[in-house]
Amino acid sequence: MILQSRLSRGKPIPMSKVLELTGYTRGYIYQLVHYNKIPCHKPTGKRGRIHFFETEILDFLYRGKQATDYEVSEKADAILNERRKI
Repeated sequence: MILQSRLSRGKPIPMSKVLELTGYTRGYIYQLVHYNKIPCHKPTGKRGRIHFFETEILDFLYRGKQATDYEVSEKADAILNERRKI
């Protein structure tokens, strides 16, 4: 099961690809890594390269989607309609 999830991630991508996908600077990526805000894989021990996987980086980027005014309005209407049924 664990091996299958590792295989589905694919190969690690280099930092240059992470920078290209996100549009962030190298320093900001390292800051996100430090605060555990971006998915990455660190080898055991104190030194070593940080590994990123494209699917995880894309999921990270899409997770922060801002709702449009229309989407917020629809959600508010749905909540109010549910309350009126009670």
